[in-house]
Formats: sequence, C-alpha cells, structure tokens
Amino acid sequence: MSIIEGAIAVKAALASRYRRVSKVYISYNKSGSDVNFIIRQAQLKHIEVEKVSPEVVDNLAKGKTHGGIMAEVSERKLQSLTSLLYKEKPFLALIEGVEDSYNLGYVIRSLYAFGCDGIIMKDHIVDFDDSTIIKSSAGASEMLPICHIGDLQMALDVLKENGIQIISAYRGGDPICLYDYDFTQGGFLVCLGGPLRGLSKTILDNSDDFIYIPYANDFRNALNGSSAMAVIASEIFRQKYMESNQ
Repeated sequence: MSIIEGAIAVKAALASRYRRVSKVYISYNKSGSDVNFIIRQAQLKHIEVEKVSPEVVDNLAKGKTHGGIMAEVSERKLQSLTSLLYKEKPFLALIEGVEDSYNLGYVIRSLYAFGCDGIIMKDHIVDFDDSTIIKSSAGASEMLPICHIGDLQMALDVLKENGIQIISAYRGGDPICLYDYDFTQGGFLVCLGGPLRGLSKTILDNSDDFIYIPYANDFRNALNGSSAMAVIASEIFRQKYMESNQ
C-alpha cells in the first residue's frame, strides 16, 4: 500500500480500473465540492473515509500540496503488451528515457488528452513516484493502459507481428515532417526519447519511419519531451478527427 495526495490524485484513483483505494483521509477543516464528490464516490464503492486533524494529514504526506486530502491505495495494476492491441488501429506510445516523474506525468497527460490507446515503458525508471505522476498528469495516468516491458526487442517484435508500425521522433536518417505523415492507415507506435540519451539503438534499428517537428525558425534546441509529445499527439488526433468526420 502507498499514499497518494491531493484531490486530483484521489479522484483519479477512485475512478481508475487499475488501482484499489482502501481508505481516504480528509482533514476535518476541509470542505467544498471536491470533498463532497470524493466522499460520495468512496461511499458508493464502500471505501472508508476518515476525517482527521490537519496534523495527521501533514504527517502522512510527503509534500505540502495535498490540500488536506489523501488516500491509501494499492500498487497500480499494469497491463500486458498484447492487451494494448484491443483496437483495430491502435495509437500507442513508447516513452524511453523520460525518467523524471513530473515530466513523465506531463507526457501521459498529453497522450490521454489526444486519444492514445496505451503507453509502453521500460521496467527501469529512475524516479517513478506514483503520487507525483498522478498529479502532474492531472489524473490521466490512472485512466490509460500502461505496460512495463523488460525485453525491448521482444516487445517490438510482438507489435510488428501484429501489424503495428514503429514510428520514432528522430531527426536523423530520412525523417518525414510530422504534418506530411499519414497516421490514419493503420495501428502504430510513436516512440519518444528522453532529453539526455534520446532513443536507444534498438528502437531506431526497428523503426519503420522517422518523423520530425518543423520549427518556424532555425531553432537548434529540441522541444522537451512533454511539449514534443503534445505537438505529435495533437496532430495524430487532428488527422483521426478529420478522417472520422468526413
């Protein structure tokens, strides 16, 4: 069991299919619509809600932005790789080397907002803090299927065998401008690397296509991971939206 903090995180955990909430703690001097909603949802799910002193909440919390609300939760249930292939043409994302919980949360937030169907990450993540990721993703990390993999090559092989195109955000090789790429033809995996090492050789060697984000001027510093993924995911959504409304 672990503790998550803040109204956004607790509401997301209560709505999640991937985590069990065992108890909710609310400071007795806390009131408002968030508190009422959380209490109501907890009651519907037969989850204990305990009103405690602000001092108890402060002692349980890791940070100072809990807002007097927290919950005791189970570890998040992760999904299998093949379970992400439930759609005919899934939009999947692989995040590699984004090892700061805040930035990881921001990336997940953009992906969820623009209709990603599942996220793949390698097992080893240096700074993986559930509560921080939930808050920085505005709860999106509790809604998206997430798969952790140990063998990257095997995972890519499975995806390719199931007709998934591997598309990497990478300016090397012969990249295609993001706005010229057609994301409507089939299922695909968009791969995004972190700020220090970028994408691994395994991913680059297995990529079917490379894409890049064009800039309005001679800007040599790449967007950070969360900004880049927001731009890419937005274009993917635009194309899929236009296709479905023709």
